[in-house]
Amino acid sequence: MPQASTTPRPTPSIPAGGLFSPYASCSIHASALAIYNAILNTSTWTDWNTFVPSVTITHQPAPGPDTPTLTVGAAMTFKVHMTSTVTTISKELVTIVDAPPQEDHAAGTVTRICWAIDHKGMMLPSFLMHAERVNEIEQLADGTCTYRTWETFAGPVARVVRWKYESVLQARFEDWVRDLKAFVEEGKS
Repeated sequence: MPQASTTPRPTPSIPAGGLFSPYASCSIHASALAIYNAILNTSTWTDWNTFVPSVTITHQPAPGPDTPTLTVGAAMTFKVHMTSTVTTISKELVTIVDAPPQEDHAAGTVTRICWAIDHKGMMLPSFLMHAERVNEIEQLADGTCTYRTWETFAGPVARVVRWKYESVLQARFEDWVRDLKAFVEEGKS
């Protein structure tokens, strides 16, 4: 069962924690590298991700435009299933992709993958709303991992997002965690 809350959490670009942060975490019985690869390889998201089943990478600085792999600087458009009747898009920019986790890393080593709202792509100035998503994979001594993910929202428009979607976003983050756990534990990544 995922751990969950919407308490504001800091991110690299929102260190004060913003207004609210849908958050979920769980223990995954798989290698940190398997989790890392499942998140980075967006072509597999349709196989496991019921929240964001479709990603179009619109700009890829390297290794090229035809790769479905997230790299720092990549611009992407998410097809987001908020509910069974509400689908929307979100334009995001990849901001952090840590080096791949290694089996010989010490227990407690954390690997991060982050993306933030693409203000230019969404035509939404950052002073109105900023949002950043964090994915953390923590290697544990027993060979399992703790996976944590949250998105922090800040700015005046974040109040509207919280009012309208806080509980929906929280539920979908819990779905994301469950979906990812099932996918990597089945060895499909």
